[in-house]
Amino acid sequence: MIVRWSGHVIQLLEEVLLQLPGGGQTAQRVEQLAGLVDGELPLQGFIEQLLPLLCELYNAPAAVAWLKSQGAVFGVRYRMDKLLATVAQQQKHERLVQFAWQHKHAMLVEPAPAANEGNLAESLSNNPTDHRLLFAPIIHLNEPMALLEVVLPQFEPELTAAQKQLYLRSMQLVAERVYGGLRRRMQLPQPQLAQASRELQSLTAELHAVQLQIKRTIEARLAQFQGWSFGSLAENQEFAKMLHQLLEACGMRVVCPECGHPAILRCLRVGNAKHGAFVFDHYLETGRTFHGGPTTVPLLKIVAKPARRTGSTTSLPALREDP
Repeated sequence: MIVRWSGHVIQLLEEVLLQLPGGGQTAQRVEQLAGLVDGELPLQGFIEQLLPLLCELYNAPAAVAWLKSQGAVFGVRYRMDKLLATVAQQQKHERLVQFAWQHKHAMLVEPAPAANEGNLAESLSNNPTDHRLLFAPIIHLNEPMALLEVVLPQFEPELTAAQKQLYLRSMQLVAERVYGGLRRRMQLPQPQLAQASRELQSLTAELHAVQLQIKRTIEARLAQFQGWSFGSLAENQEFAKMLHQLLEACGMRVVCPECGHPAILRCLRVGNAKHGAFVFDHYLETGRTFHGGPTTVPLLKIVAKPARRTGSTTSLPALREDP
């Protein structure tokens, strides 16, 4: 199946590239790149035309496409020999490429020929050229299966931090779309349900940890309100309403201290309580129930919002809180 460039993606890439130095013919070049990716050239011809197009897009003197095949890595180079004239430079560049393979996002490497060789991180990322190098991994099944490298021109004046971010953003967009072209031209393993299951289990565990942290944060902040009562029934009801909106947005409820069920805190006119009483509104097997009744805000514990009841399609009756 051919997944073609959408107009939105093309427009977004054009907008980003137009903000970079030398972006005058960006629209035409992006259209050429889109046509190449969505075309029918075999892999070798695709790569051979891709590299010159990348150089035109970025006004770059050289580029490389690194590919993995059966456990081996090989590079298709375009004008790189002029920049890596010595064996020492080539070896440093190989170490830099190995470093770039470990990243899953675009990376911009500054020229650093004098990097401290005693520092492992600096040594691995040492750029042996006089140019900035722009790398972008192409990800398949959550692992890099290819790597694009573009040698940026030397700039006068120097690039700003914002321009560097634009280079990274544009290169990420290019890599994500080139992936579609490579996927159609290379024999890549099919996604496996078992792998997706592992990823979803990992995501679930991460989300549970995040939810636990949110719960603890909310409880710690709500503890300060214990014993509070505002100046009127209407204000107490407004507090309960704001609290419910906050918890609803987080998918949570307060815990009823009497029965332990998830509930909604409300403030109702009860007896001779001038400013109302705080109650826990929940739906039990016996029907709608209100527990509690203190005239000040109770100590509140938080729990996840329960799943929607499926036994009935009718809604609970509206609760009138106004006096």
